[in-house]
Amino acid sequence: MYKRIISLIFAVVVFGALHHNALAVSDKKIGNQPVDAAVSSKNIPKEEHRPVLMILPREIDLGSIKPGATAFGDFRMSDLAPGAVEYSVSCPDDWDVVSGKLLRMTVSSEPASLRLELTIPDMTENMHGDKSKMPAYQARMKMETAGKELVCKKSLKAGQYRKAIPLTSIGGQKNIFVDFRIQAQQEIPSIYLNPQRLDLGVQLSGKTLSKKIELTNKSRDKLQWSILMPEANPKELNRELLKERYFSFQNEELPEPGKYVIPEHLKEAMELSGKWTEKNGYPLNKGNVGAMKFRFQGTGISVFLQSHTEDGSCSIYLDEVLLNLPDELSGQWEKKELLIAEGLPDGPHTMTLLIRARNLELEGVKVFGREMMRGPRGWITAFPNSGTTLSEIDYINVKVDTSYLAPGTYGDQIIFKTNVGDEVAEVFVNVLSDTGHKVIDVFLYTKDFDYLFTADPQAEARRLFQNGYIKEGIAFRLFSPQTPGTMSFYRWYHPVKKDHFYHYDRTGGGKKLDGYVYEGTIGNIATSRMTNTRELYRWFHPSTGRHYYSTDPKAATGIRRGYRFDGIAGYVR
Repeated sequence: MYKRIISLIFAVVVFGALHHNALAVSDKKIGNQPVDAAVSSKNIPKEEHRPVLMILPREIDLGSIKPGATAFGDFRMSDLAPGAVEYSVSCPDDWDVVSGKLLRMTVSSEPASLRLELTIPDMTENMHGDKSKMPAYQARMKMETAGKELVCKKSLKAGQYRKAIPLTSIGGQKNIFVDFRIQAQQEIPSIYLNPQRLDLGVQLSGKTLSKKIELTNKSRDKLQWSILMPEANPKELNRELLKERYFSFQNEELPEPGKYVIPEHLKEAMELSGKWTEKNGYPLNKGNVGAMKFRFQGTGISVFLQSHTEDGSCSIYLDEVLLNLPDELSGQWEKKELLIAEGLPDGPHTMTLLIRARNLELEGVKVFGREMMRGPRGWITAFPNSGTTLSEIDYINVKVDTSYLAPGTYGDQIIFKTNVGDEVAEVFVNVLSDTGHKVIDVFLYTKDFDYLFTADPQAEARRLFQNGYIKEGIAFRLFSPQTPGTMSFYRWYHPVKKDHFYHYDRTGGGKKLDGYVYEGTIGNIATSRMTNTRELYRWFHPSTGRHYYSTDPKAATGIRRGYRFDGIAGYVR
């Protein structure tokens, strides 16, 4: 019994001692944290920082990118957990690293920006290879943050893409995404204006002129466009006019198809030798030996070529001195401006093109150093002023009103704003005073229902007398030759129908001239309204085939019943 009591007391003492030691150990700390006495301090890990990454946006759509363009996007990143985490940004899979290898960025609660640029060059990799294969573009992706950058590249064909960009940290890997579409060249909307430069020549003050511009989109995507007139946006367009004047070689009133004739207002400046034909009114040399000489007053000149072949040779002379322009004249192309000279002493100069065995189609020239003026508000108008074009041709009607223009040289620009950039059409005109231009009296002689107009009755006295024509007096007045804004007014006679026909088109303006005998010109008639002019109306009798002309719109009545209105023959005094 005594031994059992002694053993119990010993057990209580030992347990108390162990309990005291355990409490003492539990009060010790490793760092600032209490630890369990049964756990070694070497096995206690530090508390990990677990990032909570927020990315806005997670995916960026750069849209369609045409060759030669660059698209931009920004990712914004922040860590919602306390502390900061370092990430490394890599190129997308199967993209090559150009520079940077890895892009390191630190993300914390303060947002960080990762800027992305994607460039598609306008040159393809197989421009001189197999043209049957779809061309590829060397796409270039640049990512930038805090002044550091990573550049990647990849050969890509036209099409739709979605690329993952890896972000790696101690917590693992996440991806951000970029979407884009590379447009094929034939899919890119493009604006083509024909003509792009309007030369209205030399005109009298007070005349309204009209021209058409063809607008074409040579692609499969929509071309959206609108016209900005010269006075519509003063901040954008109120700039100093360039001292340059464009002269078009186009002749819209050729006497016969296929034969080129220098326009009336350029006859003193332009000279052709050799065999020249015409294409759409422009001079064309088809591989023959020929020359074009152009005399100008200014400080320089450039020539616009419609088309050009690689074979043969073309020499250019300036003031009888041969110029060396081999790079500019090499190859085959269409629509090109060739700068001949600039910075010349202001004065008279001569440019000569000598062609040998080469097809060359000329559009015109631009002379530098010419003082230009801008017309008042509304002197140039265009309709329609906006539209959407697919594969069709849209026609823009451009009107130029010289009513309030003082004598001088005028020029301005019409800006076409589109969804793929801007294009410019230029307008030029020389305005002369309406005074001092000689007018010609035109006399009317009649026999039955045949109407003969002549400006020189004495020269035609024999014809008038033998055929029994009766003098009616002065019918109207025409203009002297070479009057700006006028054209020769031709006369034909049909001996069977006993009918005279008149037109300013040497080919008859679409009328069949079978049986008619050409009798020459009786003067010049205005082809559009000029100051102090009036309409000369034409009627046609379908039964007799005869024509009647008068300045009175109600003249085809009474004895002239049965005549049908056939349009305006022109404008007379």
